[in-house]
Parts: sequence; structure tokens; C-alpha cells
Amino acid sequence: MELHEIDTSGYLYDPKDKESYQKLLKFKEFKEDIPLNKDKVLQYIILMYDMGNDDVRTEYPYYPQRKRELCRVVKITRGTKMGEELENMLIGLNDEVNAMIVKYLSLFNNPELIMLASYWEIFIVLNKQQFSGQFDKNKVDYIKKINEDINDLTERLFRGKDETELRAELYKSLKDQTLGIKPEEIAEAISRGEDPLGDYTPYGDGYKPDKMKFVGDA
Repeated sequence: MELHEIDTSGYLYDPKDKESYQKLLKFKEFKEDIPLNKDKVLQYIILMYDMGNDDVRTEYPYYPQRKRELCRVVKITRGTKMGEELENMLIGLNDEVNAMIVKYLSLFNNPELIMLASYWEIFIVLNKQQFSGQFDKNKVDYIKKINEDINDLTERLFRGKDETELRAELYKSLKDQTLGIKPEEIAEAISRGEDPLGDYTPYGDGYKPDKMKFVGDA
């Protein structure tokens, strides 16, 4: 898939229009200097995280592959000099880009979208550790739970468009959300047998998410 083949008509900001980048610069998170080409990074963020990217998610259903392919699509530099910076961005080690991603997700006024993105990052880190031989039963159990939550959130966010729009109305007042946690910290907590999320929720203090239900449940 190439950029010209992607239908961006339903995007909040059109990644094919440079005017979109100027509009995003009104938010402080997008004003920070980064070592990579900012226009390309903004284009990547829009394509990766916009709720209108149905064809992108269909073409690249596997989350890590989607990240890599969209970097190729927008032609983010991957030479010797920028290779490490690009890797840092892809694995969540660039705080400035992380802030941009969370801000972009928050523009949809749906905290479940932020939770879905954060769960995917945690899921990837935990699976990498298991494949590297760092076996931990607590982590295996948590991987299963995260996978269930990812499937549930994906179903609710992208197959129930009407419900998504209604939820967006409820959360319009949310501002400047941050993840406040790192996947590495989640993994360490699990290895100690602790609840890695504790009282954390991207929904805001005091919010209690609904009990997870699968499609077809009463």
C-alpha cells in the first residue's frame, strides 16, 4: 500500500495535506523539536492512530507491522544517523513523540482509544520478553488478559461506530491526557507479582471502566 492508495477522506486531519500539520501545531505537544522530520512524523501519527484509518488497519492488521509499513509509506529517514531515533520512536522511547501520539488520540474524545494504544505497547513488550527466554508465568497470564482487553476494545471502538460517537460526546471535556506509565515499568511490576496498573486509568481520576464483555454477551 502507498500513500496515494489510502482513502483519507474520513480522517480527522488529512495526512496528505500539509495544512493539517500547521493546524496541529496549535497544540503545544506538536511544537516540540524532535530529531526526525516532524512533517513525516505527524503524517505517520495521523495514519497510524486516526480512527478513520479503516483501510490501513485492514491492510496491516498486525500492530507492529502497521508501524513499520507506515514508516515506509511516509518515507521517514532510516539511514545510519536516524536509524536509532526511528527505533526509539517505534518502541515508545521518544517522550516528545509519545506526547504527540497521546494528544492526537485525545482529539477523538474517547479515552478507550488511548487505552487501546497503550495496551498494544505493553502487549508487544511482554511478548518480546517471553520470546527472548525470560519466561514468567505472571507475565503469561497478563499477556492473555491484555490480549482479551485489546480484542474487546477493538470491537467496541471500530465495529460500533454509533456507540463510539456517543462516547466521544461524553468525554469532550478531557484535556492533556498522558499515559504516565512505561511498558518496561509494567513488565517489572508483573515480575514482582504486583498489579501493574494499580489505580492507573487514562480515563481520569475516579473513573471505573465497565466490566469487560464480549460481543454476544447479555
